[in-house]
Amino acid sequence: MHLPDNLGKKGEYPEIGFKAFFGIFIKVIYVVRKIVITLFIFIIVMGILLAFLEGLSIWNGIYFAFVTALTLGYGDIVPHTGIGKFICAIVLPITGMLLTGIMVAAAIAAINRGLEEEMKK
Repeated sequence: MHLPDNLGKKGEYPEIGFKAFFGIFIKVIYVVRKIVITLFIFIIVMGILLAFLEGLSIWNGIYFAFVTALTLGYGDIVPHTGIGKFICAIVLPITGMLLTGIMVAAAIAAINRGLEEEMKK
């Protein structure tokens, strides 16, 4: 996307509203929906596996998996088994980074498309 040279002046930046951004964002996410859904399902499956490995309830296992995948790490639940530590230290954070990267890329694509549409006006 090429921006005009006169954009340095006050009030001349193209703007995109939240409603327009969100509409485009949803369309971009729709394109990669199978990847996003697969990553969510993978995190849930890892949560169920962690529940059995670590002696947690299913819901706590899924909660633990999402907290770990999104690298929040509250510390209220910690893995004790070797395989649980591997899943929490390697597998889930990589999965979470992939998911986060896709969401950020979709947001950037939505902003670019919205700005391009505004510049055509």
